[in-house]
Amino acid sequence: MRTVPSPHTASFCAVLLLTPGLVAAQIGTAAEGEARKQARAVSVPERAIQFDGRLDDLAWQGAPALSDFVQKEPAEGTSPTDRMEVRFVYDREALYVGARMYGDVGGLPQAPMSRRDEGGQAEYLQIELDTYLDRRTAHMFGVTAAGVRLDHYHSRDDEGDSDSGYDPVWQARTSIDAEGWTAELRVPFTQLRFNDIEEQVWGLNIKWWRPSINEEVYWVLVGRTEEGWASRFGDLHGISRVRPSRRLELLPYVAGSSRINGDRDRNDPFDDGVNLSRRIGMDAKLGLGPNLTLEATVNPDFGQIEADPAEVNLSAFETFFRERRPFFLEGSDLLQSATNNYFYSRR
Repeated sequence: MRTVPSPHTASFCAVLLLTPGLVAAQIGTAAEGEARKQARAVSVPERAIQFDGRLDDLAWQGAPALSDFVQKEPAEGTSPTDRMEVRFVYDREALYVGARMYGDVGGLPQAPMSRRDEGGQAEYLQIELDTYLDRRTAHMFGVTAAGVRLDHYHSRDDEGDSDSGYDPVWQARTSIDAEGWTAELRVPFTQLRFNDIEEQVWGLNIKWWRPSINEEVYWVLVGRTEEGWASRFGDLHGISRVRPSRRLELLPYVAGSSRINGDRDRNDPFDDGVNLSRRIGMDAKLGLGPNLTLEATVNPDFGQIEADPAEVNLSAFETFFRERRPFFLEGSDLLQSATNNYFYSRR
């Protein structure tokens, strides 16, 4: 048996999330005796990029292109079937990524539409950023050839360990032409967490997935028999004079319902035949610094998730239900290890 909070009962919960802080600029190396790859972002004036998914702006021509990519699948360590070029520019508000994926041999991209974060059947581009340069965590921003956004967060140095509940506010546009396809990504600095220093150096990796020919292409290759992820990234230089923002996010909600009773008891003062009810609440985030975030919820909206399946527990052990509420899912990886879950919000 379990209890469900009454929709009329207000509740409050707050949690402080401590994210990785200022660390040494270089922790280890990509591999023993191997220098890290280097990329550079170029500063451009505001509104220099016409955000339309095409790379015909003059600002892109002045940015150096990354083109030294390598296959992971199917032939590890070999050159890609087709070329790819990726450039980085930034202004006072955001980091821009411009990418050209050619289709000279592999043909036009496979580009079915899908929901956000569900682009496995489409050709896509992923940009991985280790903004704290802690060689452990990474934020991924990606887009499919159809323009579907992909994003997740790596809390550990493991490519397979990601949190798809990470949903920052950013933009992506794509365009398909006779040569292949192009993509433009705009990631506001307000959606990134980084150290408050003059010259930024971020870890970087890039992935290109082509389902039509079953090919995975990376800028920094982590082999099938190798371990690590963010610890092996290359470095993105050139971003300077940007400051972490004071973050404030509010997500209010209002909900109403009615239970109509056509055969009500006239002597029951609590049943007027319509029985209107209402709920109001809010989730909030407040940045207390580049490394500390206060997250709070007042009367969380339980109506935004699907109901649990019915279950009868006749054992001596308590029932564990999968958490579905976004407030308790985001950042929950900070309270987990490989073998233990130190906090469970539902029993």
